[in-house]
Amino acid sequence: MIAKLILWGSTIWLVPLMYFFLKNEANFKKNIAVGVTFPCEGRTHPEVLDLLARFKKELGRTCLALLALAAVLLLLPVSFGPALTLFLVWTDLCVVLPVVPYVRCNKALKALKRELGWENRRRQTVVADLRAAARPEDKKPSARAFALPLVASVLPVWWALGRGESLEGLILLLNPGCVALFWLCWRFAFRRKAEVVDENEDLTAALTRLRRRAWRRCWLWGAWFMALLSWAMLLTFDHPLAGLILMFVLSAAMVAAMAGLEFRLRKLQERLTAGSGRDYYVDEDDKWLWGMFYYDPNDSHLIINARVGLNTTVNMARPAGKVIMLLTAAMLLLMPLAGVWIMGEERAPVTLALTDTALVAAHASSRYQIPLTEIDAVELLEALPDIRRVAGTAMDTVDKGRWRCEEYGPLTVCLDPRTGPWLLIQAKDATYLVGSGDGGAGGIYTALSARLAGQTAPAAQSG
Repeated sequence: MIAKLILWGSTIWLVPLMYFFLKNEANFKKNIAVGVTFPCEGRTHPEVLDLLARFKKELGRTCLALLALAAVLLLLPVSFGPALTLFLVWTDLCVVLPVVPYVRCNKALKALKRELGWENRRRQTVVADLRAAARPEDKKPSARAFALPLVASVLPVWWALGRGESLEGLILLLNPGCVALFWLCWRFAFRRKAEVVDENEDLTAALTRLRRRAWRRCWLWGAWFMALLSWAMLLTFDHPLAGLILMFVLSAAMVAAMAGLEFRLRKLQERLTAGSGRDYYVDEDDKWLWGMFYYDPNDSHLIINARVGLNTTVNMARPAGKVIMLLTAAMLLLMPLAGVWIMGEERAPVTLALTDTALVAAHASSRYQIPLTEIDAVELLEALPDIRRVAGTAMDTVDKGRWRCEEYGPLTVCLDPRTGPWLLIQAKDATYLVGSGDGGAGGIYTALSARLAGQTAPAAQSG
C-alpha cells in the first residue's frame, strides 16, 4: 500500500496543474485565447465569452472525474504490477482527456471567427526591427552562472568514486550531465526569434526580454535542482525512505518554482498585450493545428516557441518534427506495457540450482552465476538481514540487483523475501545473497558445503 501511495502521490498533482494551465489559456494573451487569435473587440464578444466559459466548465468536470478515478484505482486491492498498469493507463488519460475540451473549444472559436468575418480582415505580416529585442541590457549573461551548480553536482560523483562505489558514482554522473544539458538549452534560448505581436517594436523587445529572462531562470534553477539532487542521493543511498522523501520535497519545490515562473510570464504577457489587436496584429492560426501543434512547411526551424507562456514545441512539417511527435505518442501509448512487464516479474519464480561448475540464481530474464571455484564460504541464514536497494528490483515477490547491508556490505541479491532460508555466499570478487522461491536453499546449502569441503555429493537442484 505504501508503494501505491508513493506512486500516486508523485503524480496526482498533475491533474490540478493541468487544470490551471489549460484554464489560463482562456485568458487573452497576445490576442490569443485557447489557440485562436482575435481582434480587440473579440475579447468582449458575448459568443466568444460564452464558448470560453463552457470550455472552463467542461475542463473542470473532466479533471474532477480524473481525480475521482484516481481515488478508486488507489483503493483497489491488487498487487503492485496491476496497480502500476492501471496507474499508467490513468496517466495516459490525464494527458489526453483534458485536451479534449481545449480542442473542441478551439474548433468552435475558429468557426465563430470565420462566421464573424475576423479570419482575414486584419491579417497582416508584421515586420519588426529585431534589433529592438537585443538591446545592451539584454546581452547574454556569463555562462559562469552554471559553473557553480556544475561543480556542486560533480563533487558527490568524486566522493562516491573515491569510496570505491563505482555504480553509485555512475548513477550520480547523470546529474552533472543534466547541468551541462541545461546550459546548452539556456544558450539555445538566446537564438530564438523575437516575440512579435504587432508593429510595436518596443512591445516586441519587452516580450522577447521577458521570455529570455524566464528561460534563463528556468534552466539555471534546473541546474541547481540537479546539484541538490546529487547531494540528496549521495547522503541517502543507505536510507532509501529518507532519500525518497527528500527527493519528493526537492521535486515539489522545483515544480512549484517552475509553475510560478510560467504563470508569472503569462500574466506579464497578458498585461503587456492588453491593448494590442486594435490595428495591425500577427495572426498565425493557420499554422497551429487545434491551437496546439505547429505545422509550417515554410519555416526551416525544428524547435519553435509556443505562442504564449514559456513552453516550446516542434515544427511537425519538418521530418524530425514528425519523428519526435510519433515517438512521443508511441511512448505514451506503450507506457502501460511497463506495468504488464512488472506483472510478469511478480509472477516469475526465483530459482536456485547447483550444477557441476556453478551455483545459479535466476529470476525471469536475470541470471546470476557464481563459479564454484570462486566461492570462499557459504552461510545459511534463517532470517533475512536488513538490506537496502542500490540498483535493481524490490517487490513483494522478488529482490534482485545491487543492494547494501550494514553487516555484510555491498551485495548482489536474487531471492524471494517471503521464502527462506537464504544463502550468503562469499566469493572471490563479490558477496551474494540468494534464495529459492520453493524454500530449497537448505538442500543446496548441504550439497554446496560438501563440495567446498572436498566431499563427494550429487548435484542438487531446486525450482
